Amino acid sequence: MQRVTFIALYDEYCLGVRYMSSVLQNDGHDVNIIIFKGVEYISPTEIPPSEKQDEGGYYSMCTYTTAKELDILLNLLKEQDPHLVGISFTSISYGLAQFLTRKIQTELKTPVIWGGVDSTVNANENIQHTDMICLGEGEFPVRNLVNAMDRGEDILHIPSIWVKKDGVIYRNPMMKLEQNLDLYPFPDFELENKTIVINDAIYPSPYPPRSHLYTNFIIMATRGCPFTCTYCCSGHDDVIYQGDKFLRRRSVENVIEELRYRVRAWPWKLERVEFYDDVLPLNKRWIQQFSPAYSTEVALPFFGYTHPNVGDPDILNLLTKAGLSYLIMGIQSGSQRTLKKYYDRRHPKQGTIRTAQNILDAGAKLLVDFIGYNPLELEEDNVETLDLICDLPRPIGIVNINPMAFYDNYKIFHIAHKEGIVDQLERPLGVHALQAKPKPIFVFWEFMHMLGHFDGFTKEHVMGLVQDRYLREHPAIFEEMVANLYHATYLDGNPVVNKDQYIQNMRWRVARIEGSSAFRAYQKIKSLVA
Repeated sequence: MQRVTFIALYDEYCLGVRYMSSVLQNDGHDVNIIIFKGVEYISPTEIPPSEKQDEGGYYSMCTYTTAKELDILLNLLKEQDPHLVGISFTSISYGLAQFLTRKIQTELKTPVIWGGVDSTVNANENIQHTDMICLGEGEFPVRNLVNAMDRGEDILHIPSIWVKKDGVIYRNPMMKLEQNLDLYPFPDFELENKTIVINDAIYPSPYPPRSHLYTNFIIMATRGCPFTCTYCCSGHDDVIYQGDKFLRRRSVENVIEELRYRVRAWPWKLERVEFYDDVLPLNKRWIQQFSPAYSTEVALPFFGYTHPNVGDPDILNLLTKAGLSYLIMGIQSGSQRTLKKYYDRRHPKQGTIRTAQNILDAGAKLLVDFIGYNPLELEEDNVETLDLICDLPRPIGIVNINPMAFYDNYKIFHIAHKEGIVDQLERPLGVHALQAKPKPIFVFWEFMHMLGHFDGFTKEHVMGLVQDRYLREHPAIFEEMVANLYHATYLDGNPVVNKDQYIQNMRWRVARIEGSSAFRAYQKIKSLVA
């Protein structure tokens, strides 16, 4: 039996780690998972100011460890005494992964393996900083590695595992993707063998305190994405898994079985299910089986993610009958030039509007997001995006205007070099990506686009603000205006919950209570007592 500890950096979701944990435990190995902080803590505003940064810690643009958190982590590893440490991270935590790896190798002399899309796409660079990396999906490659270690066998030639030994790098070919996803055990969401390290302490719970996973259960029914967006990790599956079928789905029975088990075993009251698929409503036959099974055997509201080219009304109606609450649709840009030339996306304006309307007609809420802070976009591209936002059907909510991240070796990274805009980019400390150097015009367009989706502003009024020179030079005015609109329109500023709808629902619930026989009996008893 081998002892393995996985460390998930700033990611309590860590589905890859949770799947690998289950696979290894099924083979009899002892597995621990350390969740080092969480997704909601990824932000420059979370980083302590320089005067509060202690010696011996590590501080990047948006992820960090204090010296005390480092000591807690190393002491945990010494107690667990693993034969192998796995570090799972995204490009945002690249610098932190390097820092922790050096400390672990020095203090414990334990081999460290890296995993995640960043290590897959940047394998030749990342292997320089660790002992091993896992390329692509890790369940069976890591199982083969750990089983070989357990038997004392050669580990230098395992598919999908690169090994650095005595200065030599063994670059092994990719393992073929498993096509039958039902063969995998359910991911490890059990409460045992989990430790949270955050705020200079071990947190006595399986998730960070601000995590929504106490009430949301996440699940993936599909792996892979049919689209090849240049800025997205899933858009590189065609390159990573050349010759493999990377779009695969679990059976309906397998998905429902996992959800039934989680609902029954979860120690907190689950409020909703989050489908973590890249694109949720895809296969009509699958949805036809899923809808009645989910509505009768799980019966929790759920949400997922979608694309402007995926809007079949029949599928959407089946999903809402099953319990679909809302969909998040990544539109990314309204500019056809940007979509075709830079993002490898094909969704004309009218098609996007039609999909949005189909979602609303089916009875689901619609949230959308866009990409901003992109030097590849011209003035007319931003105007075209605003034009689309103004014409989208209502009600919608804009989740965010995400700053473009030019991740190293992604297609968009190479496009930036080809288009000659690298001098307009900078590399944030500790991040394996480039981003635009700050400019007031980026802030102006971020909040201009967000303003465009609110009711109460005519399209002519919104478009008329585009040429306002003062607002362009002082976008903080817009920032304050939009922040106030979000808090006035949405509950706690969250576009998922519209305040008017929330109040209307509360009034309906109160009316139902007041009209119930139990409430009438209560009133009668109260009058007699009085």
